[in-house]
Amino acid sequence: MISQREAALTFARVRELQHDPVKGQFDVAHLQEVHRRIFQDLPEHRPGEFRPDAPGHFKNRELEASSDRVLVPYALRPEIDRNLGPTLAVLDGGKALKGYDMLEMSEAVAQTYARLDYLHPFREGNSRTLRTFTEQLARENGHKLDWGTTNVTPQSRDALYIARDMAVIQLRNPGISMADAMAATTREDYELKYKMASQVERYKNADPLEEVVRRSLERGREQEPYDRRMSIREAAREIVVIEPIAQKQAERNVEEMRLAVLRKKEPAAELDRATNLRDWVSREGTVSALTDRLANVSSGHITINHEPGASALNRLTAVADGINLELSKQRTNPTPTITPPVRQIDRGDMER
Repeated sequence: MISQREAALTFARVRELQHDPVKGQFDVAHLQEVHRRIFQDLPEHRPGEFRPDAPGHFKNRELEASSDRVLVPYALRPEIDRNLGPTLAVLDGGKALKGYDMLEMSEAVAQTYARLDYLHPFREGNSRTLRTFTEQLARENGHKLDWGTTNVTPQSRDALYIARDMAVIQLRNPGISMADAMAATTREDYELKYKMASQVERYKNADPLEEVVRRSLERGREQEPYDRRMSIREAAREIVVIEPIAQKQAERNVEEMRLAVLRKKEPAAELDRATNLRDWVSREGTVSALTDRLANVSSGHITINHEPGASALNRLTAVADGINLELSKQRTNPTPTITPPVRQIDRGDMER
C-alpha cells in the first residue's frame, strides 16, 4: 500500500514530468531517468536503479472491486539485463511510431507497456514509471494518452490491472493452458502452471491491454460525442480490430447480468437485452457479416456516432448503425442511371 506521503510526492513529480519531460531517446537511460525523477524524494526506492537479482519475482495482486487475487510472474534480473535494451531499441528513439493512427498507436503502446511490465526493472514504482514513459511516447507522436481514465472507479482500475497482468502472464508462458500444467514434471512447476492457466481461463473475456489503451487515447483526444465520417477502408479496419474484443465483451456482459439477476440486482429484462446483443454480435456483428454489408456502400464512406472511449462492443454497434444508415440512404435515393441519347438513324447511315 502506497503511503499518503509517497503518493503526494510522486504525484507532484509526475506532474512536473508532464510539463518538463525527460529529453531522451526512449532507451534504457531515458526509462531510468523517468524513474529517478519520479522517486527522487524517496531514496529508499533507489531512484533510477534496477532491482537486484532474486530466485523469483512475483506479485500477488488483490483486485479492488472483487477482492480476487492475481499471481503475476515477472522476469529475473538476468533477463532484464539481456532484454530491456533490445525491447526499447525497437522504438528507434520514438521515431518507429511516427505517423501511427489511433489503432496502430493503441497496439504499439500496449505491446511496449506489456513487455516493459513483464521485465519490471525497478524495485518499486514500475507502473508509475511506465505510465509516464508511455504517455510521453504517445505525446511526441501526436497522441494524448490519458491513463487517468483508468483510475476513476475500482472497476476501471481492475480492468487495467487484469489487462496488464494477463499480458505479462502470456509473455512469461505463451499460450499457457491446463495441458501445460498436466505435463509438469515437478510439483512446484505444476502448481505454478496450474495457477497461471486458471487465471488465463478465468479472465479470458477480460479486455486486452490494447482495448484499455485505445479507450484512454480516445478520451485524451476528445471529450464529447460527434458524427465521425469514415472511409470504407477505415471502417473495415476498425471492424477487424474491434470485433474479436466486442465478442468477448458481449459474452462477459451476459455472464455479469445473469449473476446480477440471480442476486436480484437487475430485472430479467436486462439479461434478455444482453443475450440478444450477444446473439446479434455472433450472427450479424461478425467481421464477415459487417464487411459484406460494407461492400454494398456505394458512397465510399459511412458516418457513425463516435463516442470517445466507447467500448469495442458499443463501437461495433455504432459502425453497424452507420452502415445501415448509408444503405438506407442508397435505397431512398438510388444513384440515377444515365442513358446516353440515341441518335436517329437516317437514310444516309443506311446507305453507308
